[in-house]
Amino acid sequence: MFSSGRLLLAVLVVALPLRVQAEGRQDHDPAALREASRELARQVEYLQEDIIAEVTVQKERTLYRKADAVLAAINHFQQTAKPAVTPANLFKSFDELEGKINDLLKDVRALGTGQRTLQRSADRVEAADEHLYAALAGLDASGGRSKVLLVRQSRALAVAARQLDKTAQYALAGAQDQGVLPGELHKLAEAAERFQKDVDSGASQEQLRRDFAVVNRSWENAVKGLEKLKSTDNTYLLRTAERVDRLHDRLFRILGVSGERSRLTIQT
Repeated sequence: MFSSGRLLLAVLVVALPLRVQAEGRQDHDPAALREASRELARQVEYLQEDIIAEVTVQKERTLYRKADAVLAAINHFQQTAKPAVTPANLFKSFDELEGKINDLLKDVRALGTGQRTLQRSADRVEAADEHLYAALAGLDASGGRSKVLLVRQSRALAVAARQLDKTAQYALAGAQDQGVLPGELHKLAEAAERFQKDVDSGASQEQLRRDFAVVNRSWENAVKGLEKLKSTDNTYLLRTAERVDRLHDRLFRILGVSGERSRLTIQT
């Protein structure tokens, strides 16, 4: 979810050899879109539950109605996302959906940090929205949405890396076997934020590649520590790490980075 000003940053990254753009338009995967849209619907429903529990002022109950409007728009998008639909119609349905998401989240953010439960739910809705956008971006033959995808995914990575850092600091506090992992995850969060800021500011292709190389090294070091953790003892932490892994993989491919990427493999 981005403002029109943020979307204009796409023109600043036009020189990047975007892998999705180079491959041209792809046939969409209805199953992937269904999965992504269902996850978005789940997160909006959770937000609605929190609105009911946390918001008691009558004038603020419009949030509930706006969340309902988002759910209705998700249903319409799901009905549109059939195998024979054209990308233009699919994007039209998504843009209408995201307009309602933006309207809802703007009002939730306006409630302020005092409503921490609602803000966390809004974060999850935004993350699910980014996942759905990423599933769609490769269908754009013009490459315009692929360029915007870099802006959006860099921000999503920064948010997810920061959350992973906070989770690790909490979950591994006092653990004898934590090693250097908390420190490596903190370095990853800092590297991801630097990369995002340079994407937002329209940094040169060379600068972005240098920044992402730092993200790569930080993620490689973090993976070594994460793979030593037992999933039975660190389930939430590792699920959070999986989200970072997916975002890192997506950016790795968008930027056309050569070589093998460090992938997270969780012990079972």
